[in-house]
Amino acid sequence: MCKLVLPKTQHLILNDKNIQNRQIFIIGDVHGCYDELKDLLILANCEADRILPIFVGDIVNKGPHSVKTIRKVRELNAYAVRGNHEEKALMHYFNWRKRNVVIPEKYNWIKDLDEDEIHFLQELPYTIEIPTKDAIIVHGGIVPGVSLENQNLTDFITMRSLQRNGDKLIASPSISLNEAWASLWFGPGHVYFGHDAARGLQQYPYATGLDTGCLYGGFLTGIFVDSKKILQIKAKRVYRTP
Repeated sequence: MCKLVLPKTQHLILNDKNIQNRQIFIIGDVHGCYDELKDLLILANCEADRILPIFVGDIVNKGPHSVKTIRKVRELNAYAVRGNHEEKALMHYFNWRKRNVVIPEKYNWIKDLDEDEIHFLQELPYTIEIPTKDAIIVHGGIVPGVSLENQNLTDFITMRSLQRNGDKLIASPSISLNEAWASLWFGPGHVYFGHDAARGLQQYPYATGLDTGCLYGGFLTGIFVDSKKILQIKAKRVYRTP
């Protein structure tokens, strides 16, 4: 696999100038479920200038319409963080372009992206902070007690749980025999994340998990940061068996 170039901004901070008095609406893992995304955007009135959508990553892959989903996110001028599926897709793309390695069929959609769209995926940050809302967006999770700058970048996109090793907490992608990392997060900041469809909607005092398995026939979920109002759209069908 080609080694990926890191985004120029790994940890993006949004200030009042970026937000422009808009309501922030954070959306869970889309995985190319474009029709459900359109319905959720309508339900949340995201076409209006007063709403700012932010995605928790994994906007692409596995589902039916990855390219259309990317184009919709860009059309909205929305923000998003990098998920593990954006990273996998980029790896396959650059293996194909630079080393002529055959792309697996499930990633063939990435050949339909233009250079600007590839650049968009490349530059997705690992985290987004909104200090005025005391909010952090990440795809996978954050290890408590470690600053964002000192976290392992892979953990941001793959972790679901924490293992205890004495006094130390170690990130793990597994959910078996481990504790949900969000249950052990007590700040600073309220974290909004995805990547954990098996646990579904997670609501803890300082963390909210928004991956509700639309891809698997569940729901596409979004939340307004200020009101904590949650909106959901039921999947139109099972796109992938869990």
